[in-house]
Amino acid sequence: MTFITDTPVTWQYLDIDAQNQATITHSRVSVSQLIQEKHAHGWSPEELHFQHPEISLAAIYSALSYYYTYQPQIDAQIAQEQETIQNLQADLITMGVGHHTADFKQTLRQKRQQQG
Repeated sequence: MTFITDTPVTWQYLDIDAQNQATITHSRVSVSQLIQEKHAHGWSPEELHFQHPEISLAAIYSALSYYYTYQPQIDAQIAQEQETIQNLQADLITMGVGHHTADFKQTLRQKRQQQG
């Protein structure tokens, strides 16, 4: 999902592509990923830094600033990403592939019995 910003702004510690998808510079962590972790686990900026020691605390605060500036748009991106994931999971279930299948569960049970 692409969104338009009012004025072009540069954000220190962030790389922003043409679709306004922001990632933390010199990492593969996107702002939306960081926000999803923050919401899912209730993590503070300091805990996010602890979980991602390769990312400076300043970069995390920059990502949070970007998120709160464009919160409705980024929340829409996250919702769209989640919908895509759910659709792909439903497709796999329909095809009988993945961890939801009886074959997978049986194989897992057998491996556990062999180990125990």
